[in-house]
Amino acid sequence: MDARSRRNAGLPRGILTRPDAQRAIFGAARPVETAARPARRGFFAGPRGRYNTCMSQAAANSAGAPAKAAHVALVAGSQTRDDLGAVLRHLVVGLLDVPMPVSLICPAGTNLQKLPVPPLRVIEYGPARMSFLRRRMVEALTGQLESAGVGLLHALDGSALPLTRQLAAEADLAYVAGACSLKHDVRAGDHRCRFLLAASAPIERMLVESHAAPAEMIRRLRPGVHQVRSATCFINPNHATAIIASGRLDRLGPFAAVLEAFDQLRQAQRECVFFLIGSGRAEARLRRLAEKLQLMEDLTFVDRQEPAQLAGILRAADIFVSPAHTQRLDVELLTAMAAGVPVLTAEAPAADFVIEDRTALVFPAGDSAELTVKLFSLLEDRAAARSLAEAALAHLREHHSPAKMAKQLVQLYHDAMRAPVGTD
Repeated sequence: MDARSRRNAGLPRGILTRPDAQRAIFGAARPVETAARPARRGFFAGPRGRYNTCMSQAAANSAGAPAKAAHVALVAGSQTRDDLGAVLRHLVVGLLDVPMPVSLICPAGTNLQKLPVPPLRVIEYGPARMSFLRRRMVEALTGQLESAGVGLLHALDGSALPLTRQLAAEADLAYVAGACSLKHDVRAGDHRCRFLLAASAPIERMLVESHAAPAEMIRRLRPGVHQVRSATCFINPNHATAIIASGRLDRLGPFAAVLEAFDQLRQAQRECVFFLIGSGRAEARLRRLAEKLQLMEDLTFVDRQEPAQLAGILRAADIFVSPAHTQRLDVELLTAMAAGVPVLTAEAPAADFVIEDRTALVFPAGDSAELTVKLFSLLEDRAAARSLAEAALAHLREHHSPAKMAKQLVQLYHDAMRAPVGTD
């Protein structure tokens, strides 16, 4: 009896039905669907009232006392969640453990479920497309920064940089800026910028070669992520293999190649269950393609997940596929490696943690034949698949420790605030 017949007959053979697979991957309850908080009315949401009265003593003491140790405000933009994912939580926790007072300036509606609030102080802002509204928003935010005694701003990525520059000018503060992609979207545009923080060696080289800042202002700060102790894939030989592909479903080609590879595994009667996580413009066409390939019995489409939820899902998977080429440092890919799962990825030029055939298997985006071959290789040699996952974990332990990231960042903050802000 083949795998499909056993599934239809309901015979006990590990994870054989899609509902069983969903429970194994997502837990007994349905996946957490965290609704973003609705944006508050007006252009400035202000700090959350319950946080003002529950701030940690360190943060409370710093309010109105700018001379005390550096209270840093992290500034998030529209793309920060995509650029940093779970890294943001590790960054905040690491700074609070120093201890260092920290505020987060973020778009209204940002999901803060897994952030330590309090003692993290949160200041939200809404959209302000008209220039006079944006000016008023910046003035209101500046007042909050001054009352908290903020001494330094940190633009977490390129999307946060314009607002950070405006706040720095209004409050007469220095700032540092994170660069998470090869898109040339981060430059030291004024005298208040102290450092550009490159998330990887390729991004650092791009910043130097494009003269985004003087070389001495460009520092490498690799994102830190929590890693499991050992590989989590192929634990139970009686379970069907769970394969997850994830990303922005904006381009049809890369994800169509994934579905075609899944179809090849199904036709070869490999006992696999498939998950496609994400959303985007191409989702409807991908669903139609899955139906045409008769994959829907074994394939589950899953909405985009919050970073903490995604990390838990990945720990229950056996193989992770990142099919789309990207100029960003792919934090989902980093999270999958940290979950102890063997990774197959399209070319990832910004990610120096992708070392071909050592920490990941690499294939050309959209090449279903190459992806299929590499999926079969992992299924046929599970010991090699676990070795790949273990090698990736060892690399992350050395280069992507949350503690190392926090320690390095604290030193950079102190260096940035040591010199007074100059004049144009």
